[in-house]
Amino acid sequence: MKNLNNKVVVITGAGSGIGRSLAIKMHESGALLALNDFNDKTLEETVNIIDNVNKTYCEVFDVSKKKDFDQFAKNVIKHFGKVDVIINNAGITIGSFSAIETTIEDYEKVVGINMWGMIYGTLAFLPELRKQKESSVVNISSVWGLLGSPYQSAYSVSKFGIRGFSEALAAEELCNNSGVVVTSIHPGGVKTNIVRNIEGKKLSEEQLKKLDVHFPTTANQTADKIINAIKKKRTKVIIGKDAKFMYRLTRFSQRLTMSFIVNWAKKMMKIEK
Repeated sequence: MKNLNNKVVVITGAGSGIGRSLAIKMHESGALLALNDFNDKTLEETVNIIDNVNKTYCEVFDVSKKKDFDQFAKNVIKHFGKVDVIINNAGITIGSFSAIETTIEDYEKVVGINMWGMIYGTLAFLPELRKQKESSVVNISSVWGLLGSPYQSAYSVSKFGIRGFSEALAAEELCNNSGVVVTSIHPGGVKTNIVRNIEGKKLSEEQLKKLDVHFPTTANQTADKIINAIKKKRTKVIIGKDAKFMYRLTRFSQRLTMSFIVNWAKKMMKIEK
């Protein structure tokens, strides 16, 4: 998909971070946008930045609600007449808790938004995407969808789920000879609001500054990589020097990987205390 001009691009979680950067850059490429976020104020900010009502359709809803996502898909098709790209970007995390300390309600909330939201979005738009000669499903996983993160079991479960679903569907679409390319995106630390909006924990500005060092990639850089992946029809993309390092480490030595992750987790825990 070399040319995004007049392509209908759906982006969830477009109110901030990677989603907002994607929306702005897609608009600059001439795309027609269908945007979602759970926060009406931040979504409105994104729409105001784009400042082109004729090329933008948006709805505020929780992606973990299948009924709402299905209705959104119908509304988008009715509004634009087609869809070319769906980017399942909406996601949350919670504070750093051990697997046993994480409540079932937290597991359900994180998995519901991150993983089920991705599944609902993909399945809602897939029939329409298959009608195009070429189309794209982009699912935002994480480096924690390549290796598990201590004290982030709920988040890791959701991101591994995104990876597994995406890889399975990518192979299926190739089996079916459809024009749908399914891409799993694995960013490392990205400077977004996800840390500021951690469920169940409020970090101080001093803590956020210390954590910021461990988020070396910007949302704009990540969006550029994702758009490039869509154009080149890639099925897996690892973004950021940190993510690439950890991925290579997992392929080289499981023992060294575990040692690295344990030390990394201890540093993070000290900052968050």
